Amino acid sequence: MFIYKKVSFMKKLSISTIFILGFFFNLFANELEQITNYQVLNKSIINKGISYTILRSFSKNLNKYFLIVDETTLHTKVVNASSLKISEPSIKQTKYKKLLKQYSKEPFTLQNYGLKHINSNYIYLTADLCPSSKYGYEKEFINALISRHKKAVPITFFISGLWIEKHKNEFLELISYQKENKLDITWANHTFTHYYNPKEPLERNFLLSKNKDITNEILELEKLLLTYNITPSILFRFPGLVSNKQTALIVNSFGLIPVGSDTWLAKDEKINKGSIILIHANKNEPKGIEIAKKSLLENNNFSLHNILDNLK
Repeated sequence: MFIYKKVSFMKKLSISTIFILGFFFNLFANELEQITNYQVLNKSIINKGISYTILRSFSKNLNKYFLIVDETTLHTKVVNASSLKISEPSIKQTKYKKLLKQYSKEPFTLQNYGLKHINSNYIYLTADLCPSSKYGYEKEFINALISRHKKAVPITFFISGLWIEKHKNEFLELISYQKENKLDITWANHTFTHYYNPKEPLERNFLLSKNKDITNEILELEKLLLTYNITPSILFRFPGLVSNKQTALIVNSFGLIPVGSDTWLAKDEKINKGSIILIHANKNEPKGIEIAKKSLLENNNFSLHNILDNLK
C-alpha cells in the first residue's frame, strides 16, 4: 500500500512539474548553444535595396548566421546566411559609414573618447554593468523607471561578460523585461573581463594593460550575448572610459561606435538636453543612482530616448 501511494505521488508530481522542468530545460539549452567559427567580416552590401554591413559570421546549431547592421537605422539583427540576397557591394556614404569615420579621428584622448553628446531635445540613459561582487543590480531604480513610463523605457546597458556569468538570474530578468516590453534595451559591449588594477596608472590600466587582448575582450562578449539569443549593438564603451589611438582604431575596425558620456552622475555632472547619462547599475555606485532617482523620477523636464535612433 505504501509503495502504491509513493508511485502515485511521483506520477502526480511529474505531471504537475513537467511544464516547469521543460521551461528550464529549454532555457538552459538555449543558454548553452555554442557559437563557433566566429569571424569579423565588415563587408558592406545591398540586400533588397537596403545597405547593410555584415559585421560578423558565425555558426550555431550547424547553421551559418550573419550579424548585420542596417547602415541607415543603425540597428543590428541576426540573419540566416542563406536568407541574404546580395545584389551588389554597397559603396554609398551612409549614416553608418560617416559615423565610423567620425569616431576614428584625432584627438585620441586618454579618457572619454567617442560619442559624448547628441544634439537633440532628449536625454539618453546608459547603465554600465561591470564585474561586481555585489549581489543583484539596481532593480528598485529600474522598476521605478518602468512604473513612471507608459511605454518601454529606452536604456543602453554596457555589459561585461563576467557580470553576466556571475549574475545570470539578474541578466535573465533584464531580458524578461525586454520581452515584456517594459524596457527598450540596447545591448552594448563593455568587454568581457573589464580588467582594472587600482595600483596601475591609467596609461597601463583597463584595456591599455599589456596583458589584455582587446580582440578577445570584444568578441567573447559578443559571442556570450549571442548564446542567449541577444543581438549585440554597434555601441561600445571603453572600461573606465580609458583608451588610446591604438585601441580606438581597433574598436573602429570591428565596426563599433565608441560611446563616452558628458553626464556621469556620480561625478555631479549636470543633465542637459542631449546628455548621454552614465550610471552604474551593478550596485557599485549608489551616489549616481540616488542622483538619477531625483533627476529622472522626480523631474518631468526630460524625455528619455534611444541613442541609435538619434545619431546623425
